[in-house]
Amino acid sequence: MKMNNWITNATKVRAWAANQDPSDKLSAVMLSLMLGDSAETDELRSTYWTAIRSIGGTMEGFPSARRGRESTLTDEQEVIVANVEETVASAIASIPTEYHAILLAVIVPHGRTGGVFNDFSDYIDSIKSKAHDYMAKAIKETRWDGLEVDGDGVPQIVPMPTKAEKEENEEE
Repeated sequence: MKMNNWITNATKVRAWAANQDPSDKLSAVMLSLMLGDSAETDELRSTYWTAIRSIGGTMEGFPSARRGRESTLTDEQEVIVANVEETVASAIASIPTEYHAILLAVIVPHGRTGGVFNDFSDYIDSIKSKAHDYMAKAIKETRWDGLEVDGDGVPQIVPMPTKAEKEENEEE
Protein backbone atom coordinates (compact mmCIF):
# COMPACT_ATOMS: atom_id res chain seq x y z
CA MET A 1 0.00 0.00 0.00
CA LYS A 2 1.43 3.34 -1.05
CA MET A 3 2.23 5.73 1.79
CA ASN A 4 -0.33 8.41 0.84
CA ASN A 5 -3.10 5.76 0.68
CA TRP A 6 -1.96 4.46 4.05
CA ILE A 7 -2.12 7.94 5.58
CA THR A 8 -5.63 8.59 4.21
CA ASN A 9 -7.02 5.21 5.27
CA ALA A 10 -5.27 5.18 8.64
CA THR A 11 -6.58 8.66 9.45
CA LYS A 12 -10.15 7.54 8.75
CA VAL A 13 -9.69 4.51 10.99
CA ARG A 14 -8.14 6.63 13.77
CA ALA A 15 -11.06 9.09 13.61
CA TRP A 16 -13.47 6.16 13.91
CA ALA A 17 -11.43 4.54 16.71
CA ALA A 18 -11.46 7.72 18.79
CA ASN A 19 -15.21 7.24 19.28
CA GLN A 20 -15.10 3.53 20.17
CA ASP A 21 -15.17 1.87 23.56
CA PRO A 22 -11.90 0.11 24.47
CA SER A 23 -11.78 -3.56 23.47
CA ASP A 24 -9.30 -6.24 22.47
CA LYS A 25 -10.26 -5.85 18.80
CA LEU A 26 -9.75 -2.09 18.95
CA SER A 27 -6.35 -2.61 20.58
CA ALA A 28 -5.38 -4.99 17.76
CA VAL A 29 -6.45 -2.44 15.14
CA MET A 30 -4.49 0.35 16.86
CA LEU A 31 -1.39 -1.87 17.19
CA SER A 32 -1.59 -2.71 13.48
CA LEU A 33 -1.88 1.01 12.69
CA MET A 34 1.20 1.73 14.77
CA LEU A 35 3.16 -1.05 13.07
CA GLY A 36 1.98 0.07 9.64
CA ASP A 37 3.04 3.65 10.36
CA SER A 38 6.61 2.46 10.83
CA ALA A 39 6.58 -0.14 8.02
CA GLU A 40 9.48 0.30 5.63
CA THR A 41 7.83 -1.10 2.50
CA ASP A 42 4.50 -0.82 0.67
CA GLU A 43 4.16 -4.61 0.88
CA LEU A 44 4.47 -4.61 4.67
CA ARG A 45 1.94 -1.75 4.94
CA SER A 46 -0.46 -3.83 2.81
CA THR A 47 -0.04 -6.75 5.20
CA TYR A 48 -0.92 -4.57 8.20
CA TRP A 49 -3.84 -3.02 6.30
CA THR A 50 -5.22 -6.50 5.58
CA ALA A 51 -5.14 -7.25 9.31
CA ILE A 52 -6.83 -3.92 10.11
CA ARG A 53 -9.62 -4.58 7.60
CA SER A 54 -10.12 -8.14 8.83
CA ILE A 55 -10.40 -7.16 12.48
CA GLY A 56 -12.10 -3.79 12.08
CA GLY A 57 -14.56 -5.09 9.51
CA THR A 58 -16.25 -7.10 12.25
CA MET A 59 -16.83 -3.94 14.32
CA GLU A 60 -19.81 -1.61 14.00
CA GLY A 61 -19.22 1.58 12.04
CA PHE A 62 -15.76 0.60 10.78
CA PRO A 63 -14.91 2.85 7.79
CA SER A 64 -15.66 0.93 4.61
CA ALA A 65 -13.53 0.99 1.50
CA ARG A 66 -14.44 3.50 -1.16
CA ARG A 67 -16.67 2.14 -3.89
CA GLY A 68 -17.31 3.55 -7.34
CA ARG A 69 -15.43 6.46 -8.82
CA GLU A 70 -12.20 7.75 -7.40
CA SER A 71 -12.70 10.71 -5.09
CA THR A 72 -12.04 14.19 -6.45
CA LEU A 73 -10.92 15.32 -3.00
CA THR A 74 -7.27 15.78 -2.11
CA ASP A 75 -5.77 13.60 0.61
CA GLU A 76 -5.95 16.53 3.03
CA GLN A 77 -9.62 17.14 2.22
CA GLU A 78 -10.36 13.41 2.61
CA VAL A 79 -8.88 13.48 6.11
CA ILE A 80 -10.88 16.57 7.17
CA VAL A 81 -14.13 15.22 5.70
CA ALA A 82 -13.60 11.81 7.35
CA ASN A 83 -12.95 13.43 10.73
CA VAL A 84 -16.09 15.57 10.45
CA GLU A 85 -18.15 12.53 9.39
CA GLU A 86 -16.96 10.54 12.42
CA THR A 87 -17.68 13.47 14.74
CA VAL A 88 -21.21 13.75 13.32
CA ALA A 89 -21.72 9.98 13.74
CA SER A 90 -20.42 10.17 17.31
CA ALA A 91 -22.74 13.09 18.12
CA ILE A 92 -25.80 11.22 16.84
CA ALA A 93 -24.70 7.99 18.55
CA SER A 94 -24.50 9.85 21.86
CA ILE A 95 -28.27 10.42 21.85
CA PRO A 96 -29.54 8.40 24.83
CA THR A 97 -31.04 5.03 23.86
CA GLU A 98 -34.41 5.87 25.41
CA TYR A 99 -34.92 8.36 22.54
CA HIS A 100 -33.96 5.99 19.71
CA ALA A 101 -37.44 4.44 19.28
CA ILE A 102 -39.20 7.78 18.92
CA LEU A 103 -36.61 9.07 16.47
CA LEU A 104 -36.85 5.91 14.37
CA ALA A 105 -40.65 6.20 14.38
CA VAL A 106 -40.80 9.76 13.04
CA ILE A 107 -37.59 10.21 11.01
CA VAL A 108 -37.55 8.10 7.88
CA PRO A 109 -35.19 7.57 4.94
CA HIS A 110 -35.53 9.70 1.83
CA GLY A 111 -39.19 10.19 0.89
CA ARG A 112 -39.03 8.21 -2.35
CA THR A 113 -37.40 5.25 -0.63
CA GLY A 114 -40.28 4.61 1.74
CA GLY A 115 -40.14 2.46 4.83
CA VAL A 116 -38.22 3.18 8.01
CA PHE A 117 -34.65 2.74 9.23
CA ASN A 118 -33.95 -0.84 10.33
CA ASP A 119 -32.15 0.33 13.45
CA PHE A 120 -30.41 3.34 14.96
CA SER A 121 -27.14 2.37 13.27
CA ASP A 122 -28.81 2.79 9.86
CA TYR A 123 -30.06 6.21 10.97
CA ILE A 124 -26.54 7.21 12.02
CA ASP A 125 -25.16 6.03 8.65
CA SER A 126 -27.80 8.12 6.86
CA ILE A 127 -26.92 11.29 8.78
CA LYS A 128 -23.21 10.65 8.21
CA SER A 129 -23.87 10.24 4.47
CA LYS A 130 -25.87 13.50 4.36
CA ALA A 131 -23.00 15.31 6.09
CA HIS A 132 -20.55 13.89 3.53
CA ASP A 133 -22.76 14.90 0.60
CA TYR A 134 -23.20 18.44 1.94
CA MET A 135 -19.45 18.89 2.44
CA ALA A 136 -18.66 17.48 -1.02
CA LYS A 137 -21.24 19.79 -2.61
CA ALA A 138 -19.82 22.78 -0.71
CA ILE A 139 -16.34 21.96 -2.04
CA LYS A 140 -17.65 21.51 -5.59
CA GLU A 141 -19.51 24.83 -5.40
CA THR A 142 -16.41 26.51 -3.87
CA ARG A 143 -18.32 27.47 -0.72
CA TRP A 144 -15.68 25.57 1.28
CA ASP A 145 -12.11 24.62 0.51
CA GLY A 146 -12.42 21.31 2.33
CA LEU A 147 -9.70 22.30 4.75
CA GLU A 148 -10.83 25.23 6.88
CA VAL A 149 -12.22 24.16 10.25
CA ASP A 150 -12.44 26.06 13.52
CA GLY A 151 -10.76 25.02 16.78
CA ASP A 152 -13.56 22.52 17.47
CA GLY A 153 -13.24 20.87 14.05
CA VAL A 154 -16.37 22.53 12.65
CA PRO A 155 -16.06 23.09 8.88
CA GLN A 156 -16.25 26.75 7.91
CA ILE A 157 -18.74 26.34 5.05
CA VAL A 158 -20.44 29.34 3.47
CA PRO A 159 -24.18 28.56 3.64
CA MET A 160 -26.12 28.07 0.43
CA PRO A 161 -28.05 31.22 -0.50
CA THR A 162 -31.74 31.24 0.43
CA LYS A 163 -34.38 31.34 -2.28
CA ALA A 164 -34.99 35.03 -1.48
CA GLU A 165 -31.26 35.79 -1.82
CA LYS A 166 -31.13 33.99 -5.18
CA GLU A 167 -34.14 35.94 -6.46
CA GLU A 168 -32.65 39.21 -5.23
CA ASN A 169 -29.38 38.49 -7.07
CA GLU A 170 -31.28 37.62 -10.28
CA GLU A 171 -33.11 40.98 -10.19
CA GLU A 172 -29.84 42.91 -10.06
